[in-house]
Amino acid sequence: MKSKLVGADTFVPNNVAPIIRNELLGGLEASVMGLTTAIGPILFFLGTFGAPSLAAAFWATLITATIVPAVRLLLRGKALLRYSTRTASLTAYVGLVLQLGVSLGGPSSGGGLSADQLLAGLAAGSLMFAAASALILLSGLLGLGNIFKMIPSTVTAGIGNSIAILLVWLALKQVMLSNLTALATAIVMLICVSAWSKFQIRVTAFRFVPAIIVAVGAGLAMSMALEPASQQHTPTVVYDLAWISVRGWPAVLNRAGMAPLLIAALPGTVTLALVMILESFTAASILEKRLGVRIDPNRELLVMGGTNLASAMLGGVPCTGAPILSMASWVVGGRGLLAALASLVLTGSLLMAIGPWLLALPAGIVVGLFLIQAPMMVDPTFKTRLLSMLRAPHRRRKGEADLGFWITLVISLVGIFGSLIWVCFVGISLSCLVVLRRVSVNLTAQWAYLDHYKSHRARSLDQMTSLDQMAHSVGILRLTGHLFFGNSARLAQLFDELHQETVAVVIDVSEVHDVDPSGSDALIWLIGALLERRLKVVLTGMRRTSSVELQQTLRDMAGVEYHIDMDRGLELCEELILRNSTVTVAMQTVVPLAGNGLLKNLDPDELTAVLMLGTQREVDQGSELFHKDAPADGVWLLESGSVSILAGSDDDSAASRLATFGPGQFVGEMGYIDGKPRSATARADTPVRALLLDKQAIETLVEQQPKAALKITGNIARELSHRVRNTSALLADTSSEASSGWANSALGAASRF
Repeated sequence: MKSKLVGADTFVPNNVAPIIRNELLGGLEASVMGLTTAIGPILFFLGTFGAPSLAAAFWATLITATIVPAVRLLLRGKALLRYSTRTASLTAYVGLVLQLGVSLGGPSSGGGLSADQLLAGLAAGSLMFAAASALILLSGLLGLGNIFKMIPSTVTAGIGNSIAILLVWLALKQVMLSNLTALATAIVMLICVSAWSKFQIRVTAFRFVPAIIVAVGAGLAMSMALEPASQQHTPTVVYDLAWISVRGWPAVLNRAGMAPLLIAALPGTVTLALVMILESFTAASILEKRLGVRIDPNRELLVMGGTNLASAMLGGVPCTGAPILSMASWVVGGRGLLAALASLVLTGSLLMAIGPWLLALPAGIVVGLFLIQAPMMVDPTFKTRLLSMLRAPHRRRKGEADLGFWITLVISLVGIFGSLIWVCFVGISLSCLVVLRRVSVNLTAQWAYLDHYKSHRARSLDQMTSLDQMAHSVGILRLTGHLFFGNSARLAQLFDELHQETVAVVIDVSEVHDVDPSGSDALIWLIGALLERRLKVVLTGMRRTSSVELQQTLRDMAGVEYHIDMDRGLELCEELILRNSTVTVAMQTVVPLAGNGLLKNLDPDELTAVLMLGTQREVDQGSELFHKDAPADGVWLLESGSVSILAGSDDDSAASRLATFGPGQFVGEMGYIDGKPRSATARADTPVRALLLDKQAIETLVEQQPKAALKITGNIARELSHRVRNTSALLADTSSEASSGWANSALGAASRF
């Protein structure tokens, strides 16, 4: 199948049938993978409230597996980000139900909740669940999504690793509670997944059969062969509309009142809202990092709040982003709305048809599903670094590139023994310490535009006016310091902040000192996203950065143009937008000497006299018109070609450019006034044809044509005033003292050409 990639999760296929097939397979894969999470309400309710809660548990399971995903799609949530019940939010909700059931339901019976307590607890708990969802919805309306999204990548990586370890632990625990048959069944399932995936590569006709289905089938066959048929009675469950939560809210409010209920349950309600946000945003971060999708944080808060508000009203439980389901669907090609709908229908059908039997699944099948999911959750960067350390434990990386790895390792271990709140607290605390250490020099810059920076190329008034009118057409990003996990999320946000009118961007990395995997991945993602938006991307300063790793990472990226410094990159982008301007502003390739700016307002006799005193010169590309510290030899009137004024280095590729001049302009004019040595080097960018008015010619002109000499002096003053105004405008838009100092020194040098 051939497809053209358009966006992060959008494809334009040449053949629709394979896409539909992959979407359906993705939905099937997610449904099977998600069975272990779909029955979460059943396991939690029975474990906490006992057998009387079975009917409510199955009702909540059905709602959260079918109605909740449907509502989320209706609210236009990201189709790839699948919702399901997850441990942290489900635990917080069950604890809230238990607390309110004991306080509102009267005396208990035996060791568990009485029927009245269970009903009161579910009604009050769902009401507080609705309040938590409303808080999430309000956060989205207030635009707080970017705050929650700033969870460091080390936290999300650690949480992913923790989930993987917990899945393996649950599998081992299940084996210890059963027998070796369960372990053998799980091993067979793992072998089937690996072998079938390799088989599908060779025999494409079987690609429509997901590996997980083959593995589950093999596991069931092995369980039936090794274990006798179970004689355990399977409970009968009737789905009853009586469990719709909103029907019980009036009774709770009449009994307790809204204000006392909020006072009693407010801490648990806020905690539930926070846990739900953390679960969804860590899932979103994992998908953005692994799969390259973009998820709008404020939109996600609105969708999550609205979806869970519907779940609370209908009798469901909290549902948040489940990365396992999303990645399982992605692997087989299910990435859009059709895959989400297929997963919804298949999961609902399975629960309706075999819901009560899910509790009687052979232990080996459950173990196998846990072990198959575990590798998907391990952070790839962490895994790669861990393997490299195990192969060469004595080898340490330079700088602090491994700091993120060690923080991720700590978070992974905390995640095994603590709750999600503790994981985020430890991870964010450790990450903040590193961020605070570097905050003075390492926060990523904002986008700037042509009203803030311009190239040093000398331009006409029409050109400058056109560039000012189209200032937002070029975005400039200057990166400094260390690109690491502390500002990698900021780099991703910059894509959303770029002005909509921008057609070209310049990213300067000359002042980047060091980079870790998170920083380089984020920068690569940003460049890729800009290219997908069909922008011209110019990368500058590669040879000047002190980070060898960054040079290796960004070398030879397809679609990117490289320049030695930001000035040359800006000139390229300026030329691009000037060519597309409605105003005719392109510089002429040849300007007759009579039209040179130095000779403006001269009458024909004066003009003839000046031209007869000058000497025609032709300069090859790369050759110098004059060199820094050389005696002033006169004024050069450019007829064709372009000349750059360079300072700092004799090497053209490394020298800083102060300005570029073209046909109709002149350089070296200060030698006409004070005769002092050159303060910069003039080098031909292209073959140049010019007229040189040397020192003797100028002295003769002053003696024989004093009026012409006076007019030429006025033209020089007018040109210098134009340059000073342009430089002053740049200084006014540049806030930092360092930039102002640079511009002042450049102006001083320019006035001595």
